[in-house]
Amino acid sequence: MYRQRGRLVAALLSLACLALPAAQAAAQAATPAADASQGSLQQVLMTHALVLRGQIDGRAIQLSLQPKKNEDGLEGRYFFFGGSPEILVAGEVEGDDFIMEESINGRDVSGQWEGHRDGQSITGTWSSADGAITKPFALQLP
Repeated sequence: MYRQRGRLVAALLSLACLALPAAQAAAQAATPAADASQGSLQQVLMTHALVLRGQIDGRAIQLSLQPKKNEDGLEGRYFFFGGSPEILVAGEVEGDDFIMEESINGRDVSGQWEGHRDGQSITGTWSSADGAITKPFALQLP
């Protein structure tokens, strides 16, 4: 009887060792993209809320983004470190490109963002509403 149990335990251990790598891979695939190196920018931004830090023309910012509820696209807000009101943003992302409009008062467009994922960062250009002023921006993905 003990031999049979010993064989059964050995067989179960062998199966567990074979199944463990597959189970780990399945668990990683089921977890939301916490590591931005996996998937496109669209997959990263449209699966859950993120807080990104970076800069616009050398000024440090923090941008919070999340998928819109009940419709396609992104929404969020950002502020400049050192004191500034929160500025609302809304836009769309396709593949590794995104475009957003911003509003200081919640009604009128005050600026536009156009960016592209480059590795672990998003880089692009911020423009004033009339396009007269443009500034580079860079955001770090988590």
